[in-house]
Amino acid sequence: MKTSTVTIMTLMTFLSSFGQKTKKLDTIYANEKMNLALFFPANIRQGIVGANNFVFSYNRERAQPLGLLKATKGNQSNLLVVTIDGKVYSYIVKYADSLKELNRFVSFSESIGHEHQRESLVIRDTVKLDSNMVVHKQYPKAFLVESSEAMLKQPERKNIFKRKEGVSLAIKNMVYFEDLVFMQFEIKNETGIDFDIDYLKVAMVIGNEKRRASYQSVPLKPQYVYKMPKKTRHAETSRFVYVLPKFTLGDNEKLQLSLKELKGNRELILRRRL
Repeated sequence: MKTSTVTIMTLMTFLSSFGQKTKKLDTIYANEKMNLALFFPANIRQGIVGANNFVFSYNRERAQPLGLLKATKGNQSNLLVVTIDGKVYSYIVKYADSLKELNRFVSFSESIGHEHQRESLVIRDTVKLDSNMVVHKQYPKAFLVESSEAMLKQPERKNIFKRKEGVSLAIKNMVYFEDLVFMQFEIKNETGIDFDIDYLKVAMVIGNEKRRASYQSVPLKPQYVYKMPKKTRHAETSRFVYVLPKFTLGDNEKLQLSLKELKGNRELILRRRL
């Protein structure tokens, strides 16, 4: 198989915990009645709380970005989380009778540092667009643009699709890059009417939406979108790329795509195991 390459400027950055200004810790509230769901940018490797009245649970057998925090009444404490990329996250945790938020999506900027005091971070001159690629966590826009363009030129490896009333939505390609997933989508319109796009949402879902007690949906917000059209005209095929945070599907989870028409009633939902 021919491999596409992306050439970018070499970037060398040195990070050190010495001499950096101490970052003020955010406070997170929890109780025994509700689960507070914390979604980290990368899979959790270790999570520790400082007092017995707090419990932080996560999947230790199969790494996932989701952690659940619960608490009983008692003194405040702290939560320390280390993700598989070495990023460290630290919070003050307190008990509260009622919670203002039940889901928190943690961003990279919330990290207080790296588990190693000093780390050499390199983006190589030539990066191969392939499933074995290892690149650094900082991605210049030029890299995302050129990688997405190379993705569109790759041979089609998947054809997971849903068709409804002449409109079809498909996943044509998917490549993992450490903490990113490049996904190539295709929209084909054979309805005789232009399809103006309101949105295309991506989420991980588990359970049946009709049974709300067991249904859960975790949105995957794209980090970058390349060449997504505002509309797909009749007899036209549009291909574009979403750059998503890395995700893995559990045994009962599926990926869900929701394509909605702007100022119209047409909606297409693709739900499938990859």
